Amino acid sequence: MKRFLIIATVIFLFGCIHSGVFLNPNEENIREYSATAITLSDFSMKIVAHYQSQNLSVPNNFDADQFFALLEKIYPDQSRVQSIKDNYKVYVRPVNGGYSVMLCSPKADRKIMEDLSCHLNRVEIRSWENNQDTRCVFEVNWKPFCE
Repeated sequence: MKRFLIIATVIFLFGCIHSGVFLNPNEENIREYSATAITLSDFSMKIVAHYQSQNLSVPNNFDADQFFALLEKIYPDQSRVQSIKDNYKVYVRPVNGGYSVMLCSPKADRKIMEDLSCHLNRVEIRSWENNQDTRCVFEVNWKPFCE
């Protein structure tokens, strides 16, 4: 009987671990949002390169409409562009010759990430990594993130 209880407990624990019951919430968020962060970084590379190739800065009136219009012209994988459009509230603003794109939860006023486009290999603000709900507002003190 003891042996049966030990085996049943091990099977139960293995099943819980395998199904994600004991996963850290941050691990679940990382799985869910890290692919999106990679996509945003790739968008930044393409957009920044587009403007630099023309010796231009990002326009002072750069917004979400212009962001998506440009990506629809220059980004090779339109399914990734559409995925961002479909799954997030997207806000874009010009920042110091570049731009910032912020993704928020479509159902709540919760910021998921903000890419300041100053490090083209990573998203600077990854709100999903903490356990706090972060309001969906642009980072005011953005300069330290770009150092």
